[in-house]
Amino acid sequence: MATKIVVPDAGQTTDELLLVKWHVAVGDDVAAGDLLADIETDKAVAELESHATGQVLKLMAEEGDTVETGQTLLWIGAPGEQVDEATAPGAGTTPAEQAVTPEDAAPTPTSPAPAGTLATPAARTAAREHGVDVKAVAGTGPAGCVVKRDVAAFPTRDHESLRGTRVPLSSMRRALAVRLQQSVREAPHFYVTVEVDMTRALAVRQAAEPRVTLNDVIVKAAADMLAEFPRLNCRLEADAIHYLEDINIGIAVSVDDGLVVPVVAGADKRTLAEVAERARSVVASARAGRLAAGAQSTFTVSNLGMYGVKSFTAIINPPEAAVLAVGAVEDKLTLTAAGIVAVPTICLTLSADHRLVDGALAARFLAALKDRLANAPQPVK
Repeated sequence: MATKIVVPDAGQTTDELLLVKWHVAVGDDVAAGDLLADIETDKAVAELESHATGQVLKLMAEEGDTVETGQTLLWIGAPGEQVDEATAPGAGTTPAEQAVTPEDAAPTPTSPAPAGTLATPAARTAAREHGVDVKAVAGTGPAGCVVKRDVAAFPTRDHESLRGTRVPLSSMRRALAVRLQQSVREAPHFYVTVEVDMTRALAVRQAAEPRVTLNDVIVKAAADMLAEFPRLNCRLEADAIHYLEDINIGIAVSVDDGLVVPVVAGADKRTLAEVAERARSVVASARAGRLAAGAQSTFTVSNLGMYGVKSFTAIINPPEAAVLAVGAVEDKLTLTAAGIVAVPTICLTLSADHRLVDGALAARFLAALKDRLANAPQPVK
C-alpha cells in the first residue's frame, strides 16, 4: 500500500510553509532517511526526510507553492501502484512531465539578478528586515530563486551601524516572541537545581571519540534518564497528557537572528558517539539556516556554560514539559578524606511545567541524572 508523506508539524508558529525545492522526481527510488524536499518555515529552511522506502509515485505540490501542516506532499509505493488521492498540481501531466529536471535538482548559486529578481516571500521579508537589497543576493533556489537562507548568508550592516537605529522584529524573532510568551503565560514554571561532580563525565568525554563534547555527554545522559522517567517525556493535549513514544532531544542553538532548536531524534537509542555525530550535523545545519523536518523535540537542553554562565533558568519550549539548563564547569573546593580538593562541578537547572510535572518527580529525575553523570561507572552508554 502506498505511503503518503505529509508536511510535518515541526513546531513552527504558522501552519503555512513554502515548498522551496524538490530533491526527488516521479519515478525515483527512495529509502527511509533520504532527503525529499526543502520546506521554508518561519525560522529556517527545513529538510524533509522520507520515512518510507519505495518509488516516488506522485508529487502533490510544486516548487514555490504554499503548503500547510498535514497536507500531502507526495506518495511513495511500489512501481506502478495507483494512488487514490486528488490530482496533483499540473493535472493531466504524465509522471515524466512532473519529474524535476536535472537543472532543478542541484541548487547552484547564480549571479545577482537585476530588477525582477525571483525571490520567495520569506526571502523578501528577511531582506527588508535586515536592510539587504534582494537584487544583490545570489539565489540558490530553483532557477536562481533567492530563498531565505541566501539572505541570511548575505553580509549585513556591522554592529556599530546599529547604534541609534530602530530595527523591526525579524520573522524569527517574532516567532520566538509568540512561542516564549505562550510558554510563560500558559505553563506555570517551577525550577529545581543540583550541583554535579563532573569528574567521571569529563573522563568519559576524554576517553570517547575525539569530537565528543561535554554537551553530547549531557544530552545522552538526559535521554537515558527520560527513558527511565517517561512522565517527563510528555505534552498536554486538551484535557489529556500524551506520554510520547520517542525521546527526541532538542539542542538550543544561538544563530544571528535568534534561537533555533535542532533535534537529535531517538537519542536514548543511540550510542554516545552516534549522539555526538548527529548533534554536530543538526547544529551545523541549523547555523546554516537549514533544519531537518519531521522530528519534533520532546525535551530541550540549553547550554550557556561556554559563555562562563554559572547557572540560569530556561523557558520551556512548548509543547514540551521541561527544559534542562546547563551552566559552566567550575572547580569547587571540596573537603574530602584526602583534604581539600578542587572538584569540577556544574549546575543543572530543570524548568518544568507544573500542570504536567510535580516537584517530587522533577527532583527525582534531576537526582537520577546527577547520579548518572557523577557516580555511575559508565555514566553514558
